[in-house]
Amino acid sequence: MRSIIHFDADAFFASVEQAADPRLRGRAIVVGGEHRGIVASASYEARRFGIYTPMPVAAARKLCPRLIVVPPRFELYEQFSANIFGMAEELTPVIEKQSIDEAYMDLTGSRLCLRKEPLELAEKLRRDVKDWLKVTISQGLARTKLLSQIAGKLHKPDALIVIPPREEEELAFLHPLPVKWLPGIGEATSQRMASAGLTRIGQVAHMPLEWLGELLGSSARTLREFANNVDDRPVVVAKADALSYSHQETFATDVMDVAHIQAVLRRLADRAFESVRADGKQVRTVTVKIRYTDMDEHQGQSSLREPTDVETDAYPLMSHLLSRLWDRRVRLRMVQVKLSNVYGPQRQMDLFGVRERQRRLSQTCERIRRRFGDRGLMREHDWRLEGAQPSARQPSRGGVVRQNASCRHPARVRQEGVSGVSVVSGRRDLERSTRRSG
Repeated sequence: MRSIIHFDADAFFASVEQAADPRLRGRAIVVGGEHRGIVASASYEARRFGIYTPMPVAAARKLCPRLIVVPPRFELYEQFSANIFGMAEELTPVIEKQSIDEAYMDLTGSRLCLRKEPLELAEKLRRDVKDWLKVTISQGLARTKLLSQIAGKLHKPDALIVIPPREEEELAFLHPLPVKWLPGIGEATSQRMASAGLTRIGQVAHMPLEWLGELLGSSARTLREFANNVDDRPVVVAKADALSYSHQETFATDVMDVAHIQAVLRRLADRAFESVRADGKQVRTVTVKIRYTDMDEHQGQSSLREPTDVETDAYPLMSHLLSRLWDRRVRLRMVQVKLSNVYGPQRQMDLFGVRERQRRLSQTCERIRRRFGDRGLMREHDWRLEGAQPSARQPSRGGVVRQNASCRHPARVRQEGVSGVSVVSGRRDLERSTRRSG
């Protein structure tokens, strides 16, 4: 019988700030607001005033005039995260990291290896984190990953919920819950299910598969299995490199052209960030590695002030790293881009929606490329790598380029208002994709 723990730190960023500064303990604080005026994390003292993530800091101050606003310190949060996972690794090597403050642990073998019950180890981890780091975690202990995750998030903060491994008790816990607790059910899908009368997981469990398929498509079978607590997913131990996203390119001919190298780095970053968004993650650190023609290698890394899933945020860092690393007048044979320091989705929005518009544009671009191929959408660096001559493209406002008539592509180009982006697709499909993303 499997024993799986899911743990998730409580109000992690705010809790770390309170742990690091005793003057903040017991007080209403939020993390964020330094650049975008949005709450990234709110302490539970602040949440009592109705403050939530994301919320404009100005609105939060109206709810709590004595609110303390702390700028984010991601290096500090990463140090605390390393300490939490270090304590978890003392109990089991079978850990599947989900984000900086969240993970699954498989304690099935604890009875044989440590002569201790999984519940005893769960209580030890919770106690150690609280005593040593002055932050709290919430845990769920169950037979499946689905139940353990729900149990760990349902009664925050500082909670340990145990679901006995008996089918009747598992379903009694699962079936009354709203459908939003099922994996892959977002707000739009939840509303669509509610319009069909499906608001509880138990209703999904008893819905005929044919009817559910008409509503949810190919995901219907999997969701119905989850609704019946059929979940055989193992806890997957990730290798160190698995918590990063990397792409590299080895040149057929060694290259000395700086502009060409920068274009390649941006294209590699585009591909890596597609994977980041597909996994629902964000990253903070960008690493660039170069290999000279004589096989000498150099690499460097730089971190953003905040996690992101938008590739354009990484472009300036890569240009700076390339200029710092490429300090010899020698051609390059290979370049690599790696994204690391992986975070879960940060419910943090721009005060004026700039970041969200960039994210939606990136998602629209991906859909267009999947439908029309890589030439369906081309940024400025893609044009350069295609070998287009300057005369073959005309610069337009904001650095956006339009394909001119000599390219003879059957599709039109639509300017999207983000620097360096050119969208090429059929008129109706592009306009439909853009409306959906907006």
